[in-house]
Amino acid sequence: MNEAHVRIITSLPLFAGYTPAGAGFLLESGEVKEYTAGAVLCREGDAPTFVLLVLSGKVQVFVERDGRSLDLTEAGPGAILGELAVLCGIPRSASLRASEKLVVLEWSGEGFRRMLLRNATLSERILRQSLSTLIEKERALISSLCVAREGEARSS
Repeated sequence: MNEAHVRIITSLPLFAGYTPAGAGFLLESGEVKEYTAGAVLCREGDAPTFVLLVLSGKVQVFVERDGRSLDLTEAGPGAILGELAVLCGIPRSASLRASEKLVVLEWSGEGFRRMLLRNATLSERILRQSLSTLIEKERALISSLCVAREGEARSS
């Protein structure tokens, strides 16, 4: 077990209060992977085969529409990506690209589900973060729609 990875995990807000043994459980349940800037980790529409925890670096979340890449957000250390696709069994809703050198902890879909079933506290933390992220996205979408409607009203 890599002590640097243990220190990273125990320093992330999502895992506040985790001991080195708790971080070790997370590490042993998955695989640490490194990517260079520009590497594509998955594409929108792919099967949900893994979940990622960003340990260091940044990941660009994007979609491609009409031949253009549209950046949705950038995720950094502590972000968990792909969990809802895995839990719901639905295709990826966006693509992921390393914005810079990236280190992630990758769990297989099966391993992630097994890990959540074995640890209720971990399940609660991850689901709380996932739902908070969804609510933030919903609020941003509503704000964007309101701004667009105001613009339409002014141009009418």
